[in-house]
Amino acid sequence: MSDTSDSDGDEAATENAALIQDLWYLIAKVEASGSFAAFGIIDSLVNPGIYTDPIGIVRLPLSLEDAQALAQTSHKAPFGKGNETLVDESVRMTWQIDAANVRILNKDWQLCLDRILKSVAEGLGIAGGPSSIRAELYKMLLYEKGAMFKPHQEFVTKWHLSRTMTNAWQY
Repeated sequence: MSDTSDSDGDEAATENAALIQDLWYLIAKVEASGSFAAFGIIDSLVNPGIYTDPIGIVRLPLSLEDAQALAQTSHKAPFGKGNETLVDESVRMTWQIDAANVRILNKDWQLCLDRILKSVAEGLGIAGGPSSIRAELYKMLLYEKGAMFKPHQEFVTKWHLSRTMTNAWQY
């Protein structure tokens, strides 16, 4: 090797070190009132009154009979891998019911959900508070005994800021 290539490598390493130092300096200056995750205990969770087509009202706690009926009207849940959506049971063994086939009938559920969103907004330090976020029913998942969901990379399908609350049952 020539002295020039060693010199170029040293300069690149010095530049990288300076960039990393600058990045750490900028990160240290970030002021945030919240955390990267929010969690809590719900003191008074109401039964949402879940209704699915064609099953009807789903009783909670979920019975084996209702779980089996749900599984018969569901389809295998896909997962995102890069920009693809795949079904691969070695990664995810889960049944899915699309949001279009699920309704929430209990009017008190919205009040419960509003309390949860308030807690999430406070925990994450979201500017604008709970009025600046919303919860959307995306899908309902059903996990059989022994089912799993291995780590994977989701493909972003919505570019607006949103939060996900998932109802998932295991039977």
